[in-house]
Amino acid sequence: MGLAGIPKPPRLVRRVLPVVWPVGAAALTGLATPVIVAGAFASFVDKKARLFRVSVLGVGLMWVDVRMLMDCWRLQLGNPERTAPAWEDDHEEVFLAGLNRAMILARRWVGFEVRLDGRMHFGNEGAPLVAFARHAGPGDSIALAWLLGHTAGRMPKIVLAEALRWDPMVDTLLTQMRSYFVPSRTGAGDDRVAGVRSLARGLKDDDVLLLFPEGQNFSPDRRRRLIDRMREAGQELRARRAISLFNTLPPKTKGVVAVLDERPDADVMIVGHAGFGRLSTPREVWDAIPFTDRPFLVRTHTYAAGDVPDDAPEIEAWLDERWTEIDEWVTAYEQ
Repeated sequence: MGLAGIPKPPRLVRRVLPVVWPVGAAALTGLATPVIVAGAFASFVDKKARLFRVSVLGVGLMWVDVRMLMDCWRLQLGNPERTAPAWEDDHEEVFLAGLNRAMILARRWVGFEVRLDGRMHFGNEGAPLVAFARHAGPGDSIALAWLLGHTAGRMPKIVLAEALRWDPMVDTLLTQMRSYFVPSRTGAGDDRVAGVRSLARGLKDDDVLLLFPEGQNFSPDRRRRLIDRMREAGQELRARRAISLFNTLPPKTKGVVAVLDERPDADVMIVGHAGFGRLSTPREVWDAIPFTDRPFLVRTHTYAAGDVPDDAPEIEAWLDERWTEIDEWVTAYEQ
């Protein structure tokens, strides 16, 4: 079913979750302590110390999440009316600090390290930026949001599944940052593009809208199922295009067209990454830990607003060409 099929928590549950989550995190930490100890002893057998690394990282990330939630409470207590001029900026600082803590933990405990293949160009100063990124491998959303926030100096505005509201920190913090939660497929009558348009419309000059046109993480099984569905629907041209992509899924263009139609003044960054895309199952991720010899390599190319098509069919063809380039680059890197 995936995240897209999971509905958001009911209103009452959303009110209760932030209160019980810190207590639940403390209980989970207690339950995880024997696992951490067992992992430490198991490292005498498993020289990669995977159980120890993963259990410590899991507890660490959980408390990063709790701290971000508590920082949101602190901001709300300091400004109950939520009218301070810096209200959104303060939440953005909490978001960036939390991302940084998470990336430090990931690098320390499992060797997850982001590297750049070439220079990044962040668009023209004074112009908004949208980033269309490949979606594959564990942690790519967090890594790319961190990279754009800390390296590009632009605040990521994110489109994410509404199911993630079950995390009270995500629900509390990212709502205050004007992120867009895509309604689940179970939601009747929801315009799944209207929110993307609204997010694009509200972009400031120092923002970047981060969108994953594939809609879901790449995996060989998803690629095969997608090709089969295209053929069953008589979409032979799209199926042939999907067959030519070995490391990516064909990009969905509805959201991309909506964003570019709403913000024709935005520069466009195409983001590819390599190194983790073939880790599509828990077993593959487990076997690859630690990632000390497997950097998360990022390659970007930024196009000025005037160089991007503004007609829907031309945008679709242009995006397909960019995804073919990403696929070829990933193939060359991972051979």
